[in-house]
Formats: sequence, C-alpha cells, structure tokens
Amino acid sequence: MIEGITGAVAVGVTAALAIAGDRASKKRQKASLDRYGSFEGFRNQVDEERIRGVRGERGNVAAIKAVRDEYPYVPLVAAKRYVEELPA
Repeated sequence: MIEGITGAVAVGVTAALAIAGDRASKKRQKASLDRYGSFEGFRNQVDEERIRGVRGERGNVAAIKAVRDEYPYVPLVAAKRYVEELPA
C-alpha cells in the first residue's frame, strides 16, 4: 500500500518538475529572442576574443559556461553552438 502511494507521489513530483523545466526553458527562449532577435543578433554582441581565450585555456565547457554567465538568457544550445562555431 505505501509503495503504491510512494510511487504515485514520485510520478506526480516528476511530472511537476518536467512542466516547470519546460516553462523555464520557454521563458528563457522568449527572453533571448526579445533581447537579441536571432542567433546572429546574439553572436554580434559576444566578446569573441574573450570567449576564444577561455576556450583556448580551459576548453569548450568552460567557454560555454562563460557565455552563459555573461548572457544568462541565452539557451544552452545557442551557447554551445556559438562556442563550437568559433574559428580556431
């Protein structure tokens, strides 16, 4: 009996977290679009030399984190794309 209740609660909590995560993701995407208009608009605002320096010293993950720290409304996918498309 308790196992069934525990399972139901776990499913409910998981569903609530998924919905909250989806809402946060959509909110971030909308904020990014409002601020930058497009990926190219975002790309034009980033300090490319700084991010390339971070990537050269500490790698891609650190560079992606630097982008996200400086531009918190940019989705992770866009930050990753930006870093991966930087010239060597």
